[in-house]
Amino acid sequence: MYDFKGKVALITGAARKRGTGHATALRLAKCGADVAVNGRYRPPEKFPEEEKAEGWKGLESVVEEIESCGVRGLAITADITDRKQVEEMVAQVTDRFGHIDILVANAGFYVQQPFLETGEEQWHRHIATNLTGVFHCGQTVARHMVERKRGVIVNVASISGKVGRPHVGLYAVPTRRSSDLTQVMAIELGPYNIRVNAICPGRFLTDMSDYARATSMADEKGISVTEAAHIIHADAVQATPLGRLGHPEDAASLIAFLCSDEASFITGQAINVDGGRLTAH
Repeated sequence: MYDFKGKVALITGAARKRGTGHATALRLAKCGADVAVNGRYRPPEKFPEEEKAEGWKGLESVVEEIESCGVRGLAITADITDRKQVEEMVAQVTDRFGHIDILVANAGFYVQQPFLETGEEQWHRHIATNLTGVFHCGQTVARHMVERKRGVIVNVASISGKVGRPHVGLYAVPTRRSSDLTQVMAIELGPYNIRVNAICPGRFLTDMSDYARATSMADEKGISVTEAAHIIHADAVQATPLGRLGHPEDAASLIAFLCSDEASFITGQAINVDGGRLTAH
């Protein structure tokens, strides 16, 4: 466990029960950080059935879990593609906690679509969420960190931005560019003692990656959700040396390390967390 007592973290895209944002929020809270979590507004009636059955309340549930760790939590509903909303979000965090030590830019959007069938609306939505949102959050929080001459930023990208695959251009392009942005941020913010890294997950079992579909298949076949997910994502499992999908906690562990003093000489990197999949590509 790392020691984040006295630290304040802001994590975007943390409202889903089975997502990297949620897992990271809990990991940092267990290490002693006060944690502000962000997500877009999602009507309760649109929650997945398994979340409804479990009484999941989005950001409210995440904050309850954060505070059960003995630290402070804060839920902020905001659209990171909107600069004004991002500035208001950061102001809320600093008003409540006084400062921000850690930013995890995790919010993302993902839809598979063939290149020739890709429409401009989907294209712009992916760019807005997976790249412009990272820019808005990173720049706004970095300005605050520069004043304090310290801080850590972790951008969540993807191995999709490092290797070509069919039907994922909408996601691959902005995540590749967010890794490039990470390098520029690291170079320019380094003199202010601000470290900036990116993590690049492979195929993970999350709400964004067919968790609901895996749950339905598991019920039908009488198997575990993990077994069902491995059937759905057989191509990725077979291409991964460790022979499984990633879990949100796998990404959260890497993020926690990068935010810790143990990683004090690491910046400007885009680190894969993919079970060896890209290495074996």
